[in-house]
Amino acid sequence: MYDDNMNIFKRRGQVAMVVVLVVLVGLTIGVAILGRSVTNVGISSQEEERARSFSAAEAGVEDALRQDLSILAGSGGNFNVGESAVSYTVSKLTNVVSEINPGEVVTVDWSKSDASATSFSVAWSGTSCSPNLVATSITLAGAVVHSAPSSPATFPKGSGGLVRMRFAGCRTNVTISGTGGALSFFQVNSVGTSGEANSEVEVVRSAPAASGLLDFAVFSGGDID
Repeated sequence: MYDDNMNIFKRRGQVAMVVVLVVLVGLTIGVAILGRSVTNVGISSQEEERARSFSAAEAGVEDALRQDLSILAGSGGNFNVGESAVSYTVSKLTNVVSEINPGEVVTVDWSKSDASATSFSVAWSGTSCSPNLVATSITLAGAVVHSAPSSPATFPKGSGGLVRMRFAGCRTNVTISGTGGALSFFQVNSVGTSGEANSEVEVVRSAPAASGLLDFAVFSGGDID
């Protein structure tokens, strides 16, 4: 009888241990799943904030580009997009580095440059060839076409107007450097903030100019009879 009671207690003890182990395993799995869920929610929230901050930064660039950058230069703007904050600044550039495709036109507009700017130089190198620079200087007196087979080339301000540059041959790395003041190139730096996420977008633009197709049209400072 005593042995039977002992066996019953042993079995009960074994069952209790098994139950405890099962409960512990279940709790471990539950805590792991809960922790994973919390982590996923946190990551999703961070990704959403980053996406919102980037969209807000892009909105700042769009707001700047719809305005006259030559007037906006030296200042900027602040506004909100939903729960996201936007802050952007616009600055004039003296030096610009870019990559130009064949047929694309780069324009320096002296009327949008600093009054103190006296000239600018252009240095270039082709990615797969030795490109030629073809520049058209356009003033009220007319248009003059310049051809520069080798880098660099310098263009004085003279009587102002526009200098339109294109590179024949292949994709070209171009560096434009102003002397005496900033040229008609503008940099927009926009920062979007959403929650703890910050995103910044930087864009460089030249002053708006007419299509390059007009470079070879007839220019006149007065009426054409």
